[in-house]
Amino acid sequence: MKNRRLAYYITPHGFGHAVRSIEVIRHLLSLGPEVEIDVVSTIPEFLLQQNLTQPLPLRAKQLDIGLVQQDSIRFDLIATLEALESLHLNHDALVSEEIGFLRNRGIQAVVCDIPFLPFVAAADANIPAIGISNFTWDWIYEAYISSDSRWSVLVDWIRKCYQKCDLFLQLPMHGDCSVFPKIQDVPLVTRKAQREREETRKILNLDLDQKVYLVSFGYLDLEETAQNRVEDINHAVFLFKHPLSFRFSNGICLDDLPLSYADVVGAVDGVITKPGYGIVADCLAHSTPMIYEDRGFFTEYDILVQEMGKNLTTVYLSSADLYAGKWKSAIEELERQPRVVASLPGNGAEVCAQTILRYLNWL
Repeated sequence: MKNRRLAYYITPHGFGHAVRSIEVIRHLLSLGPEVEIDVVSTIPEFLLQQNLTQPLPLRAKQLDIGLVQQDSIRFDLIATLEALESLHLNHDALVSEEIGFLRNRGIQAVVCDIPFLPFVAAADANIPAIGISNFTWDWIYEAYISSDSRWSVLVDWIRKCYQKCDLFLQLPMHGDCSVFPKIQDVPLVTRKAQREREETRKILNLDLDQKVYLVSFGYLDLEETAQNRVEDINHAVFLFKHPLSFRFSNGICLDDLPLSYADVVGAVDGVITKPGYGIVADCLAHSTPMIYEDRGFFTEYDILVQEMGKNLTTVYLSSADLYAGKWKSAIEELERQPRVVASLPGNGAEVCAQTILRYLNWL
């Protein structure tokens, strides 16, 4: 059977887009063994290595900005605006480069979550382009126009790019994605634990009645005083994974353990995190309670928090208390609440992969 090659573009904003894209990629490779995939993104390579059983070409190219992060929670809007303006100025050169890449690699289709420039390149190269997301960057940036009119031109530009999309697969917990000409709703894309809770706890060398919390951030720098406060929460154990690094004695680094992130989410008593699609979806898939922080003025936040509140046990922790290590009250409040069982369908990765392959007549 003739090989089929597609380019999968992933925004480098956080890990959630990458994690759900990798789930879709896994199903694409399973359903279409002849499909070859080039990943285009500046996401950390370890995300692909840890979540895929076969190596894929990774081309390090950034074609959107997302938000310029100071750390996992705080972002710099001025730096974001300036970076986006630079991208805008280089529009023609970037699109031309992508057309060359698509042609040189023999790419026959493009999938995006959710950079906007690849849609223009795909249209100019006369190949189909499919989008997957629960939000778009024009919708995110539109909220900033009232405080700085320079955003307006950029939002209009991004919308024109998105309008080149042939089919948009709209995930749950979505914002206004009406910029796309053709939209199809799909279920939640999430990861699922491959181990039972008891097995995961055994690998962690933790009893079933031990209170355990996963600290889930891309970056979180806690000063010594804050780490001492966390260490004083002596009835609980805190799990973390690279690139996080902590020194408190009641912490366990997961890096060398044979556990997937979903295995861990499914085995803990709660996840301490900021609301982002990837970790919220993981918690929904396992009905895992969440202690969540604010994340600045980001319009996706309210939608995610609303969905969390309807389907999960949740407690809010201010970012000030997060950085100060003052987690004890939030943990105690979470432990007093009954555990809510979520009931959202979580087969979105398979549905997305099937939809993509059928749309391309590859299935």
